[in-house]
Amino acid sequence: MSDLAKYPGFKLMSYIRLVFTLDLFGDKKTGMMRNTLRRLPLYAQIKSVLIRRIGEGEWQANQALPSEWELAAQLDVSQGTVRKALGELVAQGVLYRRQGRGTFVAEVASDWGAGYLVTPGFLDEKPDMLVLELLGCSRGNAPEDVAQTLGLRRGEAVIRVRQLWRLRGMAVALDDAYLPAESFDGLDARSIRQCGGDVYVTLQRRFGVRPRVAVEQWRAVALSREDAAMLGVAPDQPTLSQLRVSTTMEGEPLEWRQRVCLTDALAYTTGRQP
Repeated sequence: MSDLAKYPGFKLMSYIRLVFTLDLFGDKKTGMMRNTLRRLPLYAQIKSVLIRRIGEGEWQANQALPSEWELAAQLDVSQGTVRKALGELVAQGVLYRRQGRGTFVAEVASDWGAGYLVTPGFLDEKPDMLVLELLGCSRGNAPEDVAQTLGLRRGEAVIRVRQLWRLRGMAVALDDAYLPAESFDGLDARSIRQCGGDVYVTLQRRFGVRPRVAVEQWRAVALSREDAAMLGVAPDQPTLSQLRVSTTMEGEPLEWRQRVCLTDALAYTTGRQP
């Protein structure tokens, strides 16, 4: 995460309030922090404030934001600054516009992502809903590949979340997600279950962070004995593996996730659902 995101309470404070706090109480990094904040363009500061407010639930999915004029008055900036901040958030998929109606909050990406499972060859088949089961949430040391991808030190603390996905009662996929522990103090199984077991929804509601999928990689792998037992299949069964890296809206590495998915009788499909 960026230096700003690591600063205690940053997601709960506006730019002005944070600078005021540093001036009032002091900090060994006060000068560096103040200079870092002041280097941010004003529209980028407004963009961060809007992301935080959306993350904290001030505006729900598909709810309209106040007009550009109203936001400019609230934030004491020009309408042009607000327009530029909104434009970037639209481009990043956080917001969307309806001609003549305004700017709205986009749906939060789910942990499953944009894919769905259907019968192979049936591209117009209506997919059944996947049921998510949270298996656990624990702290540990980052594996080397996870640390490298997330920009962490080798062995730095991470939070590991394991999830099982079921389709019509049958286990079909298993996820292992890793997040930097320092950035999400207090994230645990209880808080995730309160958000339906979905990590991305939890990060937005509790931490004001809206994840964005940055890259995905697919390949065939053989299941480990542990994963095979969780999915109820024979060990070493060939399986589709999806490796995903998600970032914050500002592009900072946020999550490393691997999903193993049983596709012997199902096809993992992407695109517009029928």
